[in-house]
Amino acid sequence: MPIKDFERVVRFYEYQNPHGPSMWLPLVGVTLVTPSSNRIDLSLLFDTGASFTTLRADLYPILGLHSWDQGQPTDIATAGGANTVRVYQYDDFRLEVFGKVIECPIQLAQMPPNPLFVGLLGRHTIFNEFGFGFWESLHELYVTANP
Repeated sequence: MPIKDFERVVRFYEYQNPHGPSMWLPLVGVTLVTPSSNRIDLSLLFDTGASFTTLRADLYPILGLHSWDQGQPTDIATAGGANTVRVYQYDDFRLEVFGKVIECPIQLAQMPPNPLFVGLLGRHTIFNEFGFGFWESLHELYVTANP
């Protein structure tokens, strides 16, 4: 059996829910490298169920776009698969994730604002570069750049 070692540990963020028990969120800091080479730090929710990295629609200006809906339209299934949502995809954006710069597609979707994160870190392209492990009871995500 291969040995799996992880170089990074990402502690989950504890959200104190005023209406119920605390929630633990795997938030990942990424840096978006814009077409004009500006670097913008973003907080994304690590989401193994998200096929693509998806940002809130209102962030279109930081991508150098004139509107959020000028990309390739796609209908995606949401969690549970009961509903579909229209998103717009843009190819070949650069994200710095866990110390690596990766060119990947980004989708824009209308999402409710959240003070903790601006989108979802999805599997396409990004997950190919890393190995991941979870220890849910410890609220930790483990990452290796050498899967």
